[in-house]
Amino acid sequence: MIDLIQTVGIGILVGLVYALLGLSIVIVYKASEAFNFAIGQFLVIGSFLFYAMFAALNLPFLIALPLGLLAAGIMGAIIERLTIKPLLGRNPILMTKVTLGLYFFLSASVKFVLNYTGSPGWRPLGLPDITVELGELLYLSERIWAGILCLLTFCVVMFFIFRTRWGLAIRAVSENQAKAMAFGINARFILLIIWAISSGCIAVAGIMISNFGILSTSSALVGFRAIPVVLIGGMDSIGGALIAGIIIGICESLVAAYIEPMGLIGFKEVAIYILMLLMLFIYPYGLFGTARIERV
Repeated sequence: MIDLIQTVGIGILVGLVYALLGLSIVIVYKASEAFNFAIGQFLVIGSFLFYAMFAALNLPFLIALPLGLLAAGIMGAIIERLTIKPLLGRNPILMTKVTLGLYFFLSASVKFVLNYTGSPGWRPLGLPDITVELGELLYLSERIWAGILCLLTFCVVMFFIFRTRWGLAIRAVSENQAKAMAFGINARFILLIIWAISSGCIAVAGIMISNFGILSTSSALVGFRAIPVVLIGGMDSIGGALIAGIIIGICESLVAAYIEPMGLIGFKEVAIYILMLLMLFIYPYGLFGTARIERV
């Protein structure tokens, strides 16, 4: 029973990282109906930008973090201006196709740049040790910090969206772009803000994942965890992203602890997609997604 409780706890902490990745997809989708398939490369670049300042330039964590997030946000805004803005008003599928192309372009670009600069290097974030030991229960500090900072970022974004004037404009654009523009809201600028926020969220998740000792271009694969998160929780549901992220984190943790030791190494990656497919058969729009009815 102790092992089960610890495994579920670890799953929740990891699931909060996945939830933040899911949030980054949902806020973009709600505003533009475009699915950002480039999330994996956003994650890699965001974490590399942070470590370039934190490890390579040796800046303190509290200085490198906001600078890294600012750089990631600017990157997201520039990408939105260059690739998404020209397609506004056209079929959202075109924007989704562009993000898929962006994934491969950014992947090749990162490898090209690293050939000349090399990896910025990795070092521990230096956060206070908050390892929790309750009897036989043990939660490592890195996982706890990942859960705390990702949940905090999630809450800050929620406060911004639901409790500020800028957030009201974001919700208006997400509800109906045409009506929002009719009321004088600059929808194009709001979309830029949304992409910047989304990129910042991805960067936070990437930094926390890198803190486990993983800083490489292969981290892009972790970004794809956002796909089952949003499909299970609902493409347009912010709360669904939080719940689905935790569900996937627990599922992954349970499979790694109880099924993979039976010889099924790597099955945790398969299990979350099996869960995704099963959920889609039962809830085609996700647990909390809005059902869409189109008349022909």
